[in-house]
Amino acid sequence: MKMIIMGSGTSHGVPVIGCSCKVCKSCEPHDKRYRASAFVESPANIVIDTGPEFRLQALRAGIENIDAVLITHAHADHIFGLDDLRIFSHTKAKDDFNPNNHETEGEGLPIYVNQVNNEIIHETFGYIFTPTKEGGGKPKLNLINNEQFSPSSPLKIKGMEIVPVPIQHGSLPVSGYLLSEIRNGEKYTIAYLTDMNQIEDSSVDIIKSCSGHLEHLVVDALRDRPHSTHFCFDQALELGERLGARHTWFTHMTHNFSHKEIHEYIQQKLHLYPNLEKIVAAGGSVEPAYDQLEIEA
Repeated sequence: MKMIIMGSGTSHGVPVIGCSCKVCKSCEPHDKRYRASAFVESPANIVIDTGPEFRLQALRAGIENIDAVLITHAHADHIFGLDDLRIFSHTKAKDDFNPNNHETEGEGLPIYVNQVNNEIIHETFGYIFTPTKEGGGKPKLNLINNEQFSPSSPLKIKGMEIVPVPIQHGSLPVSGYLLSEIRNGEKYTIAYLTDMNQIEDSSVDIIKSCSGHLEHLVVDALRDRPHSTHFCFDQALELGERLGARHTWFTHMTHNFSHKEIHEYIQQKLHLYPNLEKIVAAGGSVEPAYDQLEIEA
């Protein structure tokens, strides 16, 4: 299973418009952060979140087909690229001159999202779900409530098992995701948990009980200081300590710290987290993610 981190930045992105701080002016490629998103390209083609740069992210990652989209929540930095799914939900859009091209069969490209955020998407993108004449220029999307899936009844797509993990982003319920592949009777998992300030013990138990080998944890880590709706660096480290993934990656990072400075922050704090320190000593890692990072499980 292979995942590409298509964006590792917070809602403003990095560089921030009009900002002249050292990170926003940095020439270091790892300091350029599109809005948080990821793409699993094997064994299925699955996008997690479609933010404002989704078109650019998809071009950069070379995405040609999508089997499904997982939405964490319906804030602008995670859904405002939904319209760019047109090319994946209408094959005729790829070549208007080919008479054999046709619209996606069935109800459309599957978009998995919890009920609260489903309603927000319907309100925000009303034109997508309102019947119009042919040629309306809109994607054909099938929004599916992800709350029907659980550890005992996971979503299955082309050899992958996907389990939503309830987390909290201020007052908004958000979906983290466990993405697993079973090989030779063993389960290998990537946990993707972004935009949260709280995770209940029950959700931690879901991750621990159904991950098998938790190879990667991609976790919200906004900045060094606490925030009302996001994990800070120390909270991300604390969750990494509890879950014990072989590799822990910070994502959704602001421009307060450069990639190098976040790496140094982690190294300075690592001694406070003995489980993480042990994992790193055994060949694992705890690092800031960056755009176009490729991870495998």
